[in-house]
Amino acid sequence: MHRAVLWIVLAGVMVWSASVAAQQPVNVPAALSSGDSSLLSYTDVFLGRNVRGPYLLSWKGVRARSERVEVDGRTLRRDEEYTIDYAAGTLVFVQPLRQGSMARVIYEIDGRTAQRNPRTLQLPLDMELLRAARGRLALTGTYSAPVNQPGKETTLLGLTGELLPSGSTQLSLTFLTDIEGRGRLEQKSGLRLQATSKSELAEWTLSYLSAGREFTGAQAWRVKPDTDALSTALKLLLSQRLNVSLGFQQSEAGGARAGSTSASLNYTPSEGVRAVISYQNQQTPLATVTTTASTLTMQRGALTVGVERRSQQQESLLQGRSETTTDRLTLQGSLTPRTQAQALIERQQLETGQSATERATASLGVTTSPATGVQLHTGIRYDEVASKQQTELSLGFEAKPSATHRLSGSYMQRQGELGERATATSLRLLSTPRPTVQLETGASVETVGEQSSLKQDLLLAMQPWQGIRLETGIQGVYAGERESYIRTLRAQLASSRIWRLDATHRLRLTDTGVPSETWGVALSITPSQALSLTGAYVRNPEDAKGNIKREERAELKLQAQLHAVTLQGSMGIQRDLLSNTRITLADLALVYRFSPLAELFTGYRLNRQQATSALTTHTYRLGYRYGLNDVLNISLEGQMTTHQREQLFQPSQTEYEARLKVGVKF
Repeated sequence: MHRAVLWIVLAGVMVWSASVAAQQPVNVPAALSSGDSSLLSYTDVFLGRNVRGPYLLSWKGVRARSERVEVDGRTLRRDEEYTIDYAAGTLVFVQPLRQGSMARVIYEIDGRTAQRNPRTLQLPLDMELLRAARGRLALTGTYSAPVNQPGKETTLLGLTGELLPSGSTQLSLTFLTDIEGRGRLEQKSGLRLQATSKSELAEWTLSYLSAGREFTGAQAWRVKPDTDALSTALKLLLSQRLNVSLGFQQSEAGGARAGSTSASLNYTPSEGVRAVISYQNQQTPLATVTTTASTLTMQRGALTVGVERRSQQQESLLQGRSETTTDRLTLQGSLTPRTQAQALIERQQLETGQSATERATASLGVTTSPATGVQLHTGIRYDEVASKQQTELSLGFEAKPSATHRLSGSYMQRQGELGERATATSLRLLSTPRPTVQLETGASVETVGEQSSLKQDLLLAMQPWQGIRLETGIQGVYAGERESYIRTLRAQLASSRIWRLDATHRLRLTDTGVPSETWGVALSITPSQALSLTGAYVRNPEDAKGNIKREERAELKLQAQLHAVTLQGSMGIQRDLLSNTRITLADLALVYRFSPLAELFTGYRLNRQQATSALTTHTYRLGYRYGLNDVLNISLEGQMTTHQREQLFQPSQTEYEARLKVGVKF
């Protein structure tokens, strides 16, 4: 029964598989037209599914304030209509992204530091069963499959209900279960209840969440499996200038109980002045932490002053009792229209049962623009812990004397008794003397104690003709008596929309070991909308951290469509250069469409691994899909898998599988 329901859900979501971007974005990279060759522009596309998020971008480490978010062609305002976590690469909308709406997120990354976000394919299911004036009931579910982890698919199915007993009160319920999970129903299911009420004098929220021990959707709910949690929050609007917030939460995860109680008072006696007093008590099986804080913020014209005192007491079974008190004073203001300053004075005292430690910090930073296109930064920081001191001085500048040149540099010196003496100096020049020529060079020197290192790099990019770009660069690292170089050559050719070629070569030269080379070639040919061919070859590829993998890979993909026939094929070869293991993958699919609602499809898949012995798997597929209408379709599929070892057929391992699917498009 569970498998039958599973295939109904999978078939239903596969009908509109083009909406994969609802959670996994369609990603379109493009080189920026600006001078910095390390900056790349990306576009992610999401389709609405009636949730606020978070929506996962393709990259994490997004450049701050470089994004532009559009929904159905309208540009949204940051922090008012959406929030973004640049480091994690996640986006949350203030209002849920409606079903059928499309969001485009255009942002920039630094190709040298940004990292790919883990990719997970998620398809939502939402079928409304009942709708009334003050409520609705829907069949809901999700199907998720990590792209890089085959066999880790998850299918959740359940109900979602909403009730509006009055204009200011809302009740919601969500129940989900893993239809292929193990254990009893309560162990592989999750339940979430929420009630909210709002009036002119108060806002109240009550929520309850229960996740079974085997519930695979617990992570999406941001809890651990085998968790029961109850929370409530109340906000009292005593006046336009005074409000009080109270909160309580209690949870039990894996038999361990935890709870927290919080209270805060916000008072705004006049414009630009705000006072906040807060209290929080957290209890876990290992510790009890009590935190009290009082903050006063005042803003007058271009000057902002903040005063804060925070005290935290901890009773821990492992570390005993401790108390930390922090006093902080911050100032931020504009000295002139072109000069801004920031200052910080902080004192922290830590007391335990056996000792007491005191730390003091003072810092001052100034940013000024003495002329158009010139910006200077300077800062000084002083730290004192017990009887040890440390001072850090930093200087920096950025100058744009013209539209074709940019120069930046920085200097840092740190000395004292808290660590080794260190200095770091960097200088970078970016020049675009002609639209077809770009030159970037830089150097940095870092000294820690008696150890010094020097890094230098040079990049030259040329675009002699339209559609052709050539890059060459070299980077050198000198650390003591050790030297290493990385030489890079890259060519991009796309003289027309029909074909595109991208070739890369990187050579590492070190004073130890054999030089390692990385080769990469990618070719794309699209003579028409009905035919496309792509191929790629790489040898000794590098991962995100710069580590070289001793292997080579080649892949070829073909897609062709001729009237009612669609052909899709791919073939890949991967060879481990160390163990001499060779893997061959081939996949061929042929679809014949009788009518817009009926089609016959067949396929063949090959998986061959050769090392000390050869293992080969052949998979044959045949199926027929018929659409009763634009919403409902039925498909019947058959599959046979055979296995060979050293070219000897293994009849006892032959597998047969038949599937009947019913698909519903919502």
